[in-house]
Amino acid sequence: MASVAARSFVFRQQMNARRFDFASCLNIKSFYSSYSANPKEKSPENYTQYHEVSSDNWKFVERLKPPTVVPSFPKNGSCFSDWTPPPDTPPNLPYFVKRTKNFMVPVYLNFEAVRNQRKITMVKHIEGDIWALEKAIKSHLEEVTKRQVVSQVHEVAMYIKFRGDYVLHVKKWLLNAGF
Repeated sequence: MASVAARSFVFRQQMNARRFDFASCLNIKSFYSSYSANPKEKSPENYTQYHEVSSDNWKFVERLKPPTVVPSFPKNGSCFSDWTPPPDTPPNLPYFVKRTKNFMVPVYLNFEAVRNQRKITMVKHIEGDIWALEKAIKSHLEEVTKRQVVSQVHEVAMYIKFRGDYVLHVKKWLLNAGF
């Protein structure tokens, strides 16, 4: 047993000696332990190359960029998509429904989390008396659909929810009211 342990010890020493001799033959890279020991940086010209482009080529880049502002809407009346521009003077009512930045009426259809089967019509961007607007739209919807309409008013966020898909009815009513 002792002879086997002695042979393995001698073998390990010989291998370590060979590794040391082999490692000393190589050119070992030195790793610096602090920033101050690192070689100093060179000027940027040694790392990157760049060239200036004339401003005549900028027109090709400008056409790829998206527009920064929404263009003004056409003043001639209606479009083939039933879109109508907002009137010049707002209606004299205690409430106001502001259009979106794309000049659309802010009426949306949401699907609530009950298996995505509950449809909710939302009217947003309301200013003024939100309760009067809710009463007016609700009475119009009950008159059109001939059934009771459930609604929810959020005074802080200034929007109204109606249970059901009434988007077309509400949009038509808002456009007829002058919004």
